[in-house]
Amino acid sequence: MEVHQLRYFVAVAETGNFTAAARRSHVAQPSLSQQIKKLEDELGHRLFDRLGRRAQLTDAGRTFLERARRILQDIDDATRAVREESGGATIRFGVIPSVAPYLVPDLMPRIRQRLPEAQVEVFEDFRSYLIEQVLAGKLDTAMVTMPPDNPDLEIESLFTEPLLAVMPDKHPLATKAKLQSTDLEGQRLVLLGDSSSLSLQTQRFFGDQQVHVAVSCRCAQVKTVKALVASGLGLAILPKMAAGRDGIPGLVYRELLEPGPRRELVLVRHRRRFHGRSEDVFAGILRELCKERYGNGS
Repeated sequence: MEVHQLRYFVAVAETGNFTAAARRSHVAQPSLSQQIKKLEDELGHRLFDRLGRRAQLTDAGRTFLERARRILQDIDDATRAVREESGGATIRFGVIPSVAPYLVPDLMPRIRQRLPEAQVEVFEDFRSYLIEQVLAGKLDTAMVTMPPDNPDLEIESLFTEPLLAVMPDKHPLATKAKLQSTDLEGQRLVLLGDSSSLSLQTQRFFGDQQVHVAVSCRCAQVKTVKALVASGLGLAILPKMAAGRDGIPGLVYRELLEPGPRRELVLVRHRRRFHGRSEDVFAGILRELCKERYGNGS
């Protein structure tokens, strides 16, 4: 039994398809299939039922999957520990799109100064995907909102911040210094996509307040949201950290009176995976920056 066979097996189990697993593993599909067959012969059990294009785990496959993942995790952790000792640590950091452009550019110079020997890889994506990648061991840590409830994750609160109503400076509501949630009754909103935690929080807030709003469009980036708001397409709810950034003129930001919407930003990492000194230093630098910039969000 060889390590690459275990990796191929896990890839097929997670993708449910030999072709997709081969693509993910950067190997030709016939070669991957051959290695899976060798693994099954060695174990004396079929691991997958081939159902057309789908590969479905057998009972033996389901039993073997958990142990294969554990073996691969131990190997990956051992590899990371050795690289950490030799000064070649790589930190894989995930961050949500409504944070990345406002925090990462200030974070990276500090990392280069205090962790010059470490290589930091930044992955910007939506919350659910980042959490999935931390759990799978593909990311070492991630900064997300809406703290996940999962016993396999360590969760550290970094700060909280208010979510602000954003509108064109000529909008009738722009004359008010602060707004009630009811002031937004019947307004059209520009939101991020369905996968965005910010979008979900916004919709939950208005639902809880029983304020009816309409969605005029959805975007992938906060900067696009702002540009469309400036063009008059609707209002938006954005985090305070984004106020006045991106160089888009003609916008005003208004706080919503209590109970106004807020979000908590947290750092998550896998509870049982290896975390070296470099990762701890990285977390400390991020913690320090957040405290300087945002305090406790009050």
